Amino acid sequence: INPNIKKVLKKFSFPFYFMDFEYVDQGVPIVENTKPYVKLPFQWSVHKWDSENSKIDNGKSFLGFDEHDIERQFIERLLEAVGDSGTVFAHNATSAEVKILEQLKKKDNCKDLAAEIDKLIKRIEDTLILVGENFYSPLMNGKYKIKNIIRAIPNCPINYEEKNNIAGGDDAQSAWFLCINPKTDLKKIEDQKKFLKDYCSKDTLAVYYLIKYLMEESKKNEKKFNYKISESYS
Repeated sequence: INPNIKKVLKKFSFPFYFMDFEYVDQGVPIVENTKPYVKLPFQWSVHKWDSENSKIDNGKSFLGFDEHDIERQFIERLLEAVGDSGTVFAHNATSAEVKILEQLKKKDNCKDLAAEIDKLIKRIEDTLILVGENFYSPLMNGKYKIKNIIRAIPNCPINYEEKNNIAGGDDAQSAWFLCINPKTDLKKIEDQKKFLKDYCSKDTLAVYYLIKYLMEESKKNEKKFNYKISESYS
């Protein structure tokens, strides 16, 4: 851990939000006014942490399918969920969440929200970059996906290997296609919806445990530093 991690963390302001998107690449567009192989966001999860001494909330979520105004619903509810102040953490946000937000603000039915979307983008911190510059553990096996990083975080309860669940973005896309297939029975659709919500929520909570761990370690480093200084004067 970077010994100066406390200085890095100081630039972030509470409340903290932890955000994750899921999207689908449609080979043949199913949703009106969308294009082939342009990322269609269909799900988000957001958790809020008001202060270091408080507990993280139960989270908010959005999940849509082939509604013609899915993108408008997606961004309207997201802007409401993240408020207008505080740091928003997302893993690999530069390549995913930020690109999707940039794409949405250009959509005809979302252009009126462009200013609000820009404000949100400015609040986003990419934890992939944060970890790449400040933290490493051999338990990550040289990989920086959030699923690998949490292996190095003691007592992190997030488990992506549970039975009957979604374990990655490709699985999430498959679940989306399964849910919009008219041949899929209702029980299976309801199961997939639950799996999707659980999976997206895991991603945001994993980022929370990462930030919480770095904050705790920064305090330990500070105590060690102060102890060494006091020893040198004794």
